[in-house]
Amino acid sequence: MKRAIIKRTIWGLIGVFTIISCTTEDNFETFDGFEKTKDVSFDITITRDGQVKTRGEGGYDNFATDQDMEARLDPSKPFGLMGVDAKTNAVLINNERVFETAGIRSTTFDSRNWYSTENILLSAYYPYVSETEFMSGNRAYIIPYSAKDTQAGPLVSQTVQRSTSYLDVIPLVFRHITNDIGFRVCDITYDPGLRGFIRLKRLIAHNFATEGFYIDSIGNNGGKWVQKTICEEIGIFNGDARVGVGSENEMFVGQNHLVSDRKHSSRFYAVPEDIKMGKQYIEVIFDVDAFDYNGQHFNELKNQVQKFPIYGVLPGNSCICGKQYTFHLGLDLATLYQAIEFSATVGDWENNYNVDMNSVWGENKIYEDNDFF
Repeated sequence: MKRAIIKRTIWGLIGVFTIISCTTEDNFETFDGFEKTKDVSFDITITRDGQVKTRGEGGYDNFATDQDMEARLDPSKPFGLMGVDAKTNAVLINNERVFETAGIRSTTFDSRNWYSTENILLSAYYPYVSETEFMSGNRAYIIPYSAKDTQAGPLVSQTVQRSTSYLDVIPLVFRHITNDIGFRVCDITYDPGLRGFIRLKRLIAHNFATEGFYIDSIGNNGGKWVQKTICEEIGIFNGDARVGVGSENEMFVGQNHLVSDRKHSSRFYAVPEDIKMGKQYIEVIFDVDAFDYNGQHFNELKNQVQKFPIYGVLPGNSCICGKQYTFHLGLDLATLYQAIEFSATVGDWENNYNVDMNSVWGENKIYEDNDFF
């Protein structure tokens, strides 16, 4: 039943993503003289943008720096391999699972049905999803990712064209298709007498998409996310950590403590989507230690809340596929002790706070990071 539902959804999505199509011949002829197998291994590279550097005249076409190679495929998880005839678009390889053994990813193909094919277009994706299917009549396939799948940091390779007579080693250059999201935090309280008393307790990201259908276009090295499901709440931090004062003491948010580098921070993958007003936001829950101020004693405060709307922060209010984002959150203790005048325009108070935070870091509270995740 699940497979039937996904198939109906896939057909409904075909009109969403336009791809140049050709007629696919589903019936292959074979003859007894072409009993053959193909042993293939794969040279895997993961880059932040899918582009590969070269070594000049050395002949290498699959070179990446150490920084590019920070991400690795989990050796216990297969990737899925797709292949079509470069001329007819006939499906030759349909979701072949490729595992790693002794550090090498390889597979063996029964190529009896390839006798009339000169060149194959190959595309791979990771992690493997069993329900992946080709869209009829197109050089495209659709991957229905669940929240569990996107937690693995989905990757899709560039298309590789190879002759059917030369399939020994195939270079695959993978690129990220989701967003990697993390946070940095500091105390931006202006008044020196109120600084340094904030302890971060919890950080929650609300309404970020973690599921969807990804359609990859073989040969065009591009794809598109469609029909996303929203994750209501993603827990980032749960602990008790004193927040540094000023942007110069800003720290990355880890799972239960603050850290100095991105590598050890608490991050999650999200499906790129448009940012809607009043929808996606960051919630920060914190305690305030007891302190004396202007001759008056203030008791400890528990479970204070500040919310950071995402709308208006990102350029164009949209996430770019494959980008890494770090949100910079400034907590302001002064807002807890200022007298608030209630009026018909009280809803503008939070907007005014956001403007104040912008003045600390400049125009943006979020940065697109081009280094690899």
